[in-house]
Amino acid sequence: MTINFTSKIILLIFLFASQIFSQNSIKGKVINQKGEPIFGASVIIVGTSIGTSADENGNFILSNLKEEKFDLQISAVGYEKRIIKSVQKGKTINVILNESTIQANQIVVSAGKFEQKIEDLTVSTVVLSPEIIKKKNYITIDELLRNISGIQMNLEQVSIRGSSGYSKGAGARVLVAINGLPIYSGDNGDIVWEMIPTNDIERIEIIKGPASSLYGSSAIGGVINIITKNITKNALTNFRTYVGFFDKPAYEVWDWSKQYRRFYGTEITHSNSSGNFGYTFSIKKFDNDSYRQSDFYKRLLGYTKLTYNFNETDNITFFGNYLNQNRGNFLYWKDSRNALVPKDDENGNTVKSNRFFSGLIYHNQFSTYLSADFKASYYRTKFTGYGIEVTTSTADLFRTEALANYKFNNKFILTSGVELSSANISSNIFKNPSFYGGAAYFQLELHQIENLIATFGTRFDLMKLDTLKVKNAVTPRFGLNYKITDNLVLRSSIGTGFRAPTPSEVFTTAGVGAGIDVIENPNLTYETSLSFEIGANYTLSNQISLDATFYQTDYNNFIEPNLTKEGDIQFINLPKARIQGFEFLFDWKISDELKINGGYNYMWARDLNKNIAMKYRPRNSVNLSARYTQAQFEFGVDYRFASKVEEIDNALVQPPLALVIDGEKRVPIYVTDLMAGYNFFVMNIPTKIFFNIKNLFNYNYVEFIGNIAPIRNYSLSFEIYF
Repeated sequence: MTINFTSKIILLIFLFASQIFSQNSIKGKVINQKGEPIFGASVIIVGTSIGTSADENGNFILSNLKEEKFDLQISAVGYEKRIIKSVQKGKTINVILNESTIQANQIVVSAGKFEQKIEDLTVSTVVLSPEIIKKKNYITIDELLRNISGIQMNLEQVSIRGSSGYSKGAGARVLVAINGLPIYSGDNGDIVWEMIPTNDIERIEIIKGPASSLYGSSAIGGVINIITKNITKNALTNFRTYVGFFDKPAYEVWDWSKQYRRFYGTEITHSNSSGNFGYTFSIKKFDNDSYRQSDFYKRLLGYTKLTYNFNETDNITFFGNYLNQNRGNFLYWKDSRNALVPKDDENGNTVKSNRFFSGLIYHNQFSTYLSADFKASYYRTKFTGYGIEVTTSTADLFRTEALANYKFNNKFILTSGVELSSANISSNIFKNPSFYGGAAYFQLELHQIENLIATFGTRFDLMKLDTLKVKNAVTPRFGLNYKITDNLVLRSSIGTGFRAPTPSEVFTTAGVGAGIDVIENPNLTYETSLSFEIGANYTLSNQISLDATFYQTDYNNFIEPNLTKEGDIQFINLPKARIQGFEFLFDWKISDELKINGGYNYMWARDLNKNIAMKYRPRNSVNLSARYTQAQFEFGVDYRFASKVEEIDNALVQPPLALVIDGEKRVPIYVTDLMAGYNFFVMNIPTKIFFNIKNLFNYNYVEFIGNIAPIRNYSLSFEIYF
């Protein structure tokens, strides 16, 4: 009895002391917006030297506090500082830090195929955080790209600084990759944005301008490289869902459905690791009823990533994604009074497709100076289109690459590699062509002179497209980066690029309606370019970043669709084309709560032989974004403007053909989007809810003739990490 009574007394004393200790302390947890703990985050009582750091699980505690309330400052490298006011002693708080918008020392890998500071690059490069995708409920990456200066989307086709017009997805001039592995298809050479797993993105690196000296054919206009996340040591599950609807059209005569059209989706992702093995699994269902008739989407995406660390310097990663899609096939309106209804002979057209992409990356860090990577990918695409005629295509694309990086005494870095690729196609519209290609490249980065970085590289490509003759191309490039001060950096580069025609551009033979056929052109040859840019970047106290660039690209044998005298569509080579422009970007952190950024791009693109503007390229464009955070609340606004394009496919809209009635109608683009969100915790689990209004003023415009862009729409998204 005595022992039992003594034990109870000791326990009561311990509980009482613990309660006193708890009442005189502040506990908490610091995480990022992905729900991951921020190890080493600094927690300081404002106006004092009293502070602590978060442990590996993000937890912290401030003990032996005398005052009743405190203002806390929480900060970490790479994240925006937060001030939390009037924190009551004895409370437990949870803090979410946002990634910093201005990071001069940010590391990128795309520009040189090895890790570099963004301030050391010789080419214009932009790095995007993935959080903006979820906050603004961008369903696919191409929606995000519309708000990036210097980038233009014509429907699903991306253009960087005017590198592309519109050719219905046939042949990309911007190489889009996942972890450096290109994801263009083997037949069309197009990019299917729905294939990209948005929930596993660490960052998006964008190289503005030709990058053929390292990446080859499809990079003649630039590179968009999606870097996936590192797998977490602890189990992490993310559940996200959204629902939205399109407003009624601006004009009653356009209201073909007499109801609000919906879009919705659900995604769940789970990551974990056990010993040296890590994995990520994700499944995503996202549907869209569309604001246009016969333009629905029903999509299912499965994604997996597996990693194994043999040791600290030797690892292997496998990832794969599968997309099943059933969609309508809306291309042209019936006329301007029936702008959301397709032409009669196209109403009810659908496309069913299955796509599988897989990649394997083996990395070995042999020493401090030498590392090597082996990469392999397989991309299988299969689609069937139901319209005027049934069109089918199945393509298998294989690609391998071996590259090495050698660093010597911080004086130079040598990157070299070889690539092999092949494609086989079975189709009733592209015939059954095959493709083979091989390449070797190197790039040398020199640090011989203080504050000066010089790069020189070249690439040799050899390719054979079915019955066409063997083609080869050599694409050298040279660049300089000079740091005048810690805040001011100058850069310049000059280089060549090339792009081989895709099987669809050479061999397509199919009807598109109204008695018009797409016909093959076996005489089509590859295009080349010569480009240069000169730019400067200035940063001030991590509050303001300014960047200005002048660029010019000359193209020879530029590939574009053309209407023949017989009224058929055929891809041809334009002898000479030139694109010149100026771009200005800024990031301004006005306060810890308010940040704005934006850019202006002036672009003069013209066909030198005809002395006219190149099609579907606006001369002026502006992108602006503002974000305000207050405690757990976030508010944002985005605005974009593009001037009215000067040239379109006039032969398609004018007599005698007049395939697209009222197709000449086009206007400048003015689009405003709003976002509001709240970050909170449910039973210590980070949770987010965001509301978005896109195209706030319901402005009607086209990105391509006879094709109204999305009208005003509303969406609500919910996300939770556990």
